[in-house]
Amino acid sequence: MNILNKNILGKKFPPLLIHLYYFFIACTFCYIYLQKFISEANFNSACDGGSIYAVITGIACKPVQFSVLIPFLFKFLLIITFLKDKLLFVLISIIITYFILLSFYLLLNCYFKSKAHNCWLAPIIIYPMIWNYVILNGQFFFIDFFVLLVIILGFYFIVTGKFLSLLILLFIGTLNHLSSGYLIIAYLIYNYKNILKQKVVIYTLAMLIVYISVYYILNEIYRQNAGYFIIYFLQNNIMTLKHLSVHIFLRDMIFNFGGLHIFLILYFVSGEWKKFKGPMLYINYTVIPCILIVFIFFTMNDMRNYISGIPFILIGCLLYLSNSENSFLKPVDKLLQKN
Repeated sequence: MNILNKNILGKKFPPLLIHLYYFFIACTFCYIYLQKFISEANFNSACDGGSIYAVITGIACKPVQFSVLIPFLFKFLLIITFLKDKLLFVLISIIITYFILLSFYLLLNCYFKSKAHNCWLAPIIIYPMIWNYVILNGQFFFIDFFVLLVIILGFYFIVTGKFLSLLILLFIGTLNHLSSGYLIIAYLIYNYKNILKQKVVIYTLAMLIVYISVYYILNEIYRQNAGYFIIYFLQNNIMTLKHLSVHIFLRDMIFNFGGLHIFLILYFVSGEWKKFKGPMLYINYTVIPCILIVFIFFTMNDMRNYISGIPFILIGCLLYLSNSENSFLKPVDKLLQKN
């Protein structure tokens, strides 16, 4: 037990016992995901979310072809490990899920005082993941796990002021999926008071240059590929709303994010949000443009498209629950400061 209680990575990280806890939770979640999606995934198709081999050979449809990060990492590991492709993808998913849990723990430390509680609380993020990745999800896409990891880490880098790390992460995340652009929005919301100051303007321009440049270069490389980079989907979504069965609509509205957004609505309706002020609170409003962008450019009834909003919804929900009389969640002083 003495070995398990050691902080092998330093005081910033949890003890070895917690790392093992996260690893086995990651294995459990990915086993469920394997049974529903990975086992039936078609890695050879050209135009759906499983097009790993098509992306590697450069023949996938846009914008799937622009998601080059996971396929080329997959190819490299396939060469050096000689594992079967789906087994390898499960192992990659487990590693990413483990880092999702660890990153969310670091993010929780920015909001709540007790690191001991945060250690054990971090896997709560698996709850909305179960709903959006498994229960309500209808399509496998190899980019999804890494999308959430990028958003959580980016969230953490923004609230801790690690801009260089944020810029590098944005570059890596953009090679995976265009949803990394939500980090630019989150950065601007967090810096709402200083939005016109030179530092914020320069950092925002730097992120925009990285984001736009990556997609410009990818578009030049894969100019001949079929498909479109961005699709204006608003009219289709409006038509979907008109014809969607009531029970399907209610299911998606209630169980997206595992229903945690309902607590967030209560948070604002009750006025409890007034106890917290400042950028640490307001950055969670990033979920609003996330949802609006999905409605305009993506399929609204595909729960995968809301994955980027999970950390913002969950932190907001936990802040609401921290107001409970018997809550063990104690927000940090910085969050309670009057602005």
